[in-house]
Amino acid sequence: MSKASNKSKSQWILVRKVEGALVPHAPYDIEMFERYPENIPLRIQLAQPRSGPRHRLYRVILRIVVTNTDKFSTEDALHKSLLVGCGVVEPVIMPDAEIIMCPSSTAFDAMPEDEFKLYFDRAMEIITSIIIPGLDLEELMKEARDQSQWKEAA
Repeated sequence: MSKASNKSKSQWILVRKVEGALVPHAPYDIEMFERYPENIPLRIQLAQPRSGPRHRLYRVILRIVVTNTDKFSTEDALHKSLLVGCGVVEPVIMPDAEIIMCPSSTAFDAMPEDEFKLYFDRAMEIITSIIIPGLDLEELMKEARDQSQWKEAA
């Protein structure tokens, strides 16, 4: 890997909201934060980190569902269908001026954790009511947790 690809465009740290103020999360964050002078404005972008375990659980659930139904040929086909079903779409204007809705993204940089949690819950509703009606969500979640070695998501 080249040196250029290791460099970040901007420095970031994790902070927590404590009694209305943002404070560095861990010793590393404190050290990085202390590099900035006192009483100057800092530009920040607030975002809650995405849960890797929840994302992995979602992908395992897609595989389980695709394996147990003939409605989708791949996990990605099911994922795109769930995106549309949950309204996670982008409008696209066709050459004839028709507007169609295309699946958007649940990528870590495209959807914050709070939105992904809502999407995940809605996707589970669609799976258990439309894709495989009557499927026991608790049973599906147990199987997926076993297969993904689930550790509770943030």
